[in-house]
Amino acid sequence: MLIILLVLGSMQSYAQGKNTSIISDTAYPIHKHLSQPNKAAIMSTILPGLGQIGHKDTWWHVPIIYTGFAVMGYSIYYNNAQYNAFRTAYKNSITADGGCNPDFLDNREFYRRNRDLSIIIASVWYLANILDAYTSAHLREFDINNNLAAKIEPLNISMLGNQPVVTCGLKLNLR
Repeated sequence: MLIILLVLGSMQSYAQGKNTSIISDTAYPIHKHLSQPNKAAIMSTILPGLGQIGHKDTWWHVPIIYTGFAVMGYSIYYNNAQYNAFRTAYKNSITADGGCNPDFLDNREFYRRNRDLSIIIASVWYLANILDAYTSAHLREFDINNNLAAKIEPLNISMLGNQPVVTCGLKLNLR
């Protein structure tokens, strides 16, 4: 859907004689209202890692993301192949009198559970990619400078019964 809007926006701006912009404000006005973190999340939703590439500090996350997808893809493929092999073996082991080899059934269920778990982990990995792009974009806008400091000092000396009590706390000095 977004690709169609991009193409239509570029066609409209080209037809108007304005080929400097891919998307014109009239073709897709919502892009003006998206913040950088939202854009990064949408880009990583469309293509995993794209939101991280947009920020020069997090480009190195992309190989980790695709390595995780490759591992999960192989795990899904392997467990599904083993599941199908044991399912076929189980079907072939059923005799006319209803007897069968229970090892095939146990192995079939083992690989089915592993396949399903791999699919769930891959889905969580995909969502973690989107969350990583979103939080990285937020942290990119976060102001970090030398004016931030932390020191521990006593906050209050009070009396509890007849005994003085010293309480400590953390004091943050912000600009």
